[in-house]
Amino acid sequence: MATTRLILVGGFSGAGKTTLLAQAAARLGQRGLSVGVVTNKQDEDLVDTKLLQGQGLAVREVSGGCFCCRFGCLLTASDLLSEDSDKDVLLAEPVGSCTDIYSTVVQPLKEFYASRFSVAPYSVLADPTGLRQVLGVSGRNPLPKKVSDIYRNQLEEADLIILNKVDLLSGDQIVELKALVSEAFPDTPVLEMSALTGNGIDSWLAWLAGDQTDVGRIADVG
Repeated sequence: MATTRLILVGGFSGAGKTTLLAQAAARLGQRGLSVGVVTNKQDEDLVDTKLLQGQGLAVREVSGGCFCCRFGCLLTASDLLSEDSDKDVLLAEPVGSCTDIYSTVVQPLKEFYASRFSVAPYSVLADPTGLRQVLGVSGRNPLPKKVSDIYRNQLEEADLIILNKVDLLSGDQIVELKALVSEAFPDTPVLEMSALTGNGIDSWLAWLAGDQTDVGRIADVG
């Protein structure tokens, strides 16, 4: 039986994950692939689910806790999405405050469910404002340490860091911010993107399909 490609996209709240998933699902669908989306939120009111369903996408949700705490619910959601037809690709968006996706979700999927899922390199989306704050180069008030630690841990466990919302930046600002990210996380590739305009999404999908080494980082969350 063919495996389903599972693409997890992490990142802090407001980074643009839902917009990216909607754009990616549309592009994959245009290629003739059957796509499902799994959303995730701590509470029971999943606005993201409604937005994605409104675009005609097959969506299931995991609410009341993050994927790392409700791993079985993630598996159930994928089963429900495949009831009508097997999905070629599943796109999944962990809750914005989760920091240990790699060790609690990605690794178990690879170890125990390899016959069922082909797990893509783990992408973490970041917005320019949050990046500047967590890197200590923002003119704004610094983030509270607890929030900053979550943000940094998310970036540390990424296989790929996506600098999103580059449509809000000048060319020089993009170059500067990518350099700062590369300095802080030297072993992690950085890709620029505007999920809103669609710029960079095809490059991201091509990167996920490439032969680069998947060397996921397990962040120190102790």
